[in-house]
Amino acid sequence: MAIVSLKIGGRYYKFSCNDGQEAHMKELADQLDKRAEALTKSIGVMQEGQLLSMMCLLLAEEKQHLAKETNAELQVQVADQIAQSLNNLALKVNVIAESLEGNP
Repeated sequence: MAIVSLKIGGRYYKFSCNDGQEAHMKELADQLDKRAEALTKSIGVMQEGQLLSMMCLLLAEEKQHLAKETNAELQVQVADQIAQSLNNLALKVNVIAESLEGNP
């Protein structure tokens, strides 16, 4: 188990992670640190707990937005599949109807 020191919101925190995951953890922390810096610039200096809580709220909002987008995309895909199935079914019905018209 590795120990990594990560800067988030201008402060350093120590975390444990699986060996080999240190670089990935640093990338994630860098993203969070940039968000914290932008948040501090737009809102102003906050206490550590407030900053981390606000970041959590913003990330939760982003997650919710992405989930809605993903759900909407999935609904469009399902609707397209249903439309294609109905179209295929209509073609088969037409073929059967034509064959019945030709056979008295």
